[in-house]
Amino acid sequence: MKTFVGGEGCSRLGLMVACLAMGFPAAMLAQQAPDPAVAEQLQLGREARLAGKYKDALDAFKRCIKLTKDSFADCQMGLASTYLQMGYPENSVASSDKALALAHDDMTKAVSHVLKGNALLLLDVGDKKSFEKAESEYRAATQLEPGVAAFHLNLAVSLIKQVRDDEAKEEIAKCLTLHPEAGVAEHARVLMEHPRWGREVRAPEFRLTTLQGQDLSLKQLNGKVVVLDFWATWCPPCRASVGELKELTKKYSSDQVVLISVSVDEDEKAWLDFTGKKSMTWPQYRDVDRHMVKAFEVNSFPTYLVIDGEGSIKQRIAGLNPQESVVYRLKTSLDELPQLKK
Repeated sequence: MKTFVGGEGCSRLGLMVACLAMGFPAAMLAQQAPDPAVAEQLQLGREARLAGKYKDALDAFKRCIKLTKDSFADCQMGLASTYLQMGYPENSVASSDKALALAHDDMTKAVSHVLKGNALLLLDVGDKKSFEKAESEYRAATQLEPGVAAFHLNLAVSLIKQVRDDEAKEEIAKCLTLHPEAGVAEHARVLMEHPRWGREVRAPEFRLTTLQGQDLSLKQLNGKVVVLDFWATWCPPCRASVGELKELTKKYSSDQVVLISVSVDEDEKAWLDFTGKKSMTWPQYRDVDRHMVKAFEVNSFPTYLVIDGEGSIKQRIAGLNPQESVVYRLKTSLDELPQLKK
């Protein structure tokens, strides 16, 4: 069975914010490392961060800070990016502020402002004050370096979060006028057409081949509601919910709702035996390398996600509630979707 997952850990923002936590091309930064040892640690830190080895990245950037006696902005920017990817926005804000205090050129200052803005958007999603503060950081970046397309897109995202779509579209237009790289351009065009998506939690694209040999992708299922069931045979609440999930498949036709069970079982035989014994005839997939789990940020089992026909995650249910069955909770969410209302 094969799998592909896109969308790198930014689902909480709805769409990937340009440059979010991914670091910036070295060519964008005017500062040069003061000596080879510092340059080496910076490179090690960046490579570790991109590989998802966050502890190694933090250690490298902290060694960089020690070598420079905390006098080089790039070291703090590395920490800010790593903390953001780890989901520690408060630490990222603190490191971004230190980078700003150390920056001596406009590009370094602008990038530090963007990193801080990204952290503020994640600091308290839904908090208007955080959105306003993020907007201020992004505006500072665009004023310092108006020719960087991604900075305008970041500013647009903060405006969309505040339901200021017309202003956001102006920034998106500026972004596209600057002929950004393909990824930034793609996100800009999507937001221009669907600004409300920037206020929603967007599901990452995925493609997988089920136990039944069916190739499925989120794009292919466009227009249908998708329910993802993350489970395992060793999880008692997961096993207990099988009967209810069968009820769900009977209530809605496959033209309306597609249920996909994603197992994290390492024991393939146990998984095959259980799904066969319980007649789990809906799409079944074993997430061998846990790409699906990582992409959808699943940390407990069972977890259920309801994705509407446009690719927005409308509900996340983790664990079981003794007072309410899984199907009751899912049906409540599904019945609220306009496309399923009779």
